[in-house]
Amino acid sequence: MRLKRTQRLVMLIGSALVLAACQSTPMIATPDYVDCKPTPPQLEWYEVDGGGIYYPQRSVINMQLYIEDLNSCIDYHQANPG
Repeated sequence: MRLKRTQRLVMLIGSALVLAACQSTPMIATPDYVDCKPTPPQLEWYEVDGGGIYYPQRSVINMQLYIEDLNSCIDYHQANPG
């Protein structure tokens, strides 16, 4: 009697682990593409004499990373519509 209960418990735990692993796999493969809302970049700028603005290097890098994230999102949704 006790052996059957142990076997059922082991089977139940094993099944739960397999189901959990199967459901977490797609999230690992496509982490941020479901919502596809990259965080807006932190930008800072300075006014330049004579008009115009100057973006420091860090702001330029943040903007480039944001654009890359948007492009990745667009590419993903074009390859996987719906």
